[in-house]
Amino acid sequence: MLLNLVKLLARIFFKTCYDFKVEGLENIPKTGALIIAGNHLSNADPPAIGSFAGLVRDSRFVAKKELFAVPGLGWFFRRSGYIPVDRTRTIGDFGALKEVVRALEKGQSIVMFPEGTRSKDGKPRKPKSGIGYLVYHTQAPVLPVKVEGTFGWPWVRRIRVKFGTVMHLRQDPAQEPKEQYKRFANEIMDAIISINI
Repeated sequence: MLLNLVKLLARIFFKTCYDFKVEGLENIPKTGALIIAGNHLSNADPPAIGSFAGLVRDSRFVAKKELFAVPGLGWFFRRSGYIPVDRTRTIGDFGALKEVVRALEKGQSIVMFPEGTRSKDGKPRKPKSGIGYLVYHTQAPVLPVKVEGTFGWPWVRRIRVKFGTVMHLRQDPAQEPKEQYKRFANEIMDAIISINI
């Protein structure tokens, strides 16, 4: 109930305080494993994506572990099923990846940002291979989503969110797994960037 209330308040906030438009909600599968992958411009992106995607289905978020140490916010994240990731690990946080794999195997929806951190200049960053690892090992479909207008938040006025079409990425037996992780990640990021808003 608390999570649903927060989503409702977030939707009211965006619709009231901004020239806000969301498209493509009909592209979100209502059931089954799903990775919702978005670009990351500011702290406004997770609620802008999650609160409206929540009109179709609930999702769990992958979030940097530092947020879980913030009083109140950390409690909310843990109660809401957020998955903490340690971004300081040079070869990736395999504990977090395994937790996401378990969630996908249960048919849950996961929201994550392939770039791994916010853009510093409003332009797309090179994606991390973690999302490729997840797709390779779970074969979960990916739904790209693009956010525009949140760079410089909260001082911006026009925000757009558009969900693309579901992607099904398949393994290539002739290619090394690590190379496929990178390829999948790049293909997903390219799909996000190519969404026309």
